[in-house]
Order: sequence, then structure tokens, then C-alpha cells
Amino acid sequence: MLHHDILGVVERQVRTWSAGDAEVYAAAVGGHSPAFAIPVLQHGGPQLGLTGADMTQVLHAEQSLWLHREFPVAGSAVVTRTVTDIHDKGSGALVVSTWESEFARTRSSCFVKGEGGFGGDRGGTREFTVPATAPEVGHFLTAQDQALRYRETGDVNPMHHDPEFARRAGFARPILHGLCTLGITVRGKRFTELHVRFTAPVLPGDELRIEHWPTGEFRTSAGGRQVLVGRLRWSGAGSR
Repeated sequence: MLHHDILGVVERQVRTWSAGDAEVYAAAVGGHSPAFAIPVLQHGGPQLGLTGADMTQVLHAEQSLWLHREFPVAGSAVVTRTVTDIHDKGSGALVVSTWESEFARTRSSCFVKGEGGFGGDRGGTREFTVPATAPEVGHFLTAQDQALRYRETGDVNPMHHDPEFARRAGFARPILHGLCTLGITVRGKRFTELHVRFTAPVLPGDELRIEHWPTGEFRTSAGGRQVLVGRLRWSGAGSR
């Protein structure tokens, strides 16, 4: 059972990263972007710290990123992690954690199935919509080993590499990290803020249809179903 005493717990660590780490990330998602800050800050994966939870019942629900300044290709920073909220969604609990550094802040929401009904606050819901206008469309064929490539960034969740664990979680085989799909979606973009909701799993080998709008909204689909939707705030007039 999820331990609610993790709420408010603060942990600090020094994170150091290199240009080589940036290249590993770029190789895992098909290009560079400021989203590299996410695996740097929450090294190990968004699911870490959910003490007591059955990890086969944990799904990555949402992710946000705010850049305070340009995120360096190599550097070092003190990162402060805090479990900020545990919301009661009825069928499960939504655990919200933040990682803060001098360069950036990222926030992750993980849904823990079967852990709701404890009488807590439901929390708010961020709305994501896309314009009715035609988007810029791209495609990306994920590789069979795409999840193993992304694992090299430090996210060791067995949901993405252990077949037996994935089966116990209800999947036919290991699924792709949501953050890998996100990285593929926003590669080559320059932005200062990002918000995304993960809506369906991607299997390594799936072809992604990626849609971007000039106003910052984006959506990715696989096999005709939406797998994530979100929006960016641009950092300037450069590449979008």
C-alpha cells in the first residue's frame, strides 16, 4: 500500500551531467531538445520514491518542465525533490512530485491504480486541447530496442525492459517510456516551458504520428490512437 507519509518529504542531491549524457539522450529520442533536463533532474525515473506502492500499478500521467535559464549541455546542480501532493482520484491516487534546481524545475504526476478512496482532495485537472487548424505533421518509426536506448538515460523502471514485470502490469510486452515518446515529439524544438499528458502506451516498433501547431500545442498518436497531448511555450523566434 502506498505510504502517505512520503507527502512533503524533501530530498536533496547533487546531479552532475556531461556532454556525453546529452548525446545519449539525443540518441535515445532522435535529436536534441531542452527536455534533456527532465531525465537529468529526476534521474532514475518519475516513479522513484513511491514507497509502498505496487510498481506494476504505477502509470506516468503528466509531466511539466520550466526552464529558468538555458539548460547547459554539461554541468552540476543541487536538485531538491519534494512530494507535493497526493490526490484521491477514486480508482487510484495521483502522486505529484517536483524536482527543482537553479537551471530548471520539473514536475511529474504518477497514477497509482487501486490506491484511491482514502478521502483526500481530488485536485485540479489541466485541460489540453489542440486547434482546429491544420498542424505540421511528422512521423517517427520507433525501433524495437527504443526503450533499451532510453534506459541508458537513467530511467530503470522494469516496465520498459522486463517482460514478466510488464505482463504483471497488464501489457503483452515492455512498453516505451512516456518520456521517450515525449522526447521524440519535441526533438529539435526550443522552448522554455512544457506540459504534457500521457494518454496511452506506445510499444517499441510503433510508428508515431507527431502533430505541432504554431501556437505551441502538440499531439502524438500511434496506430490511430492518441498517446500524448501537450503544449510548449516558445523561447524565441528560433526553431519551433
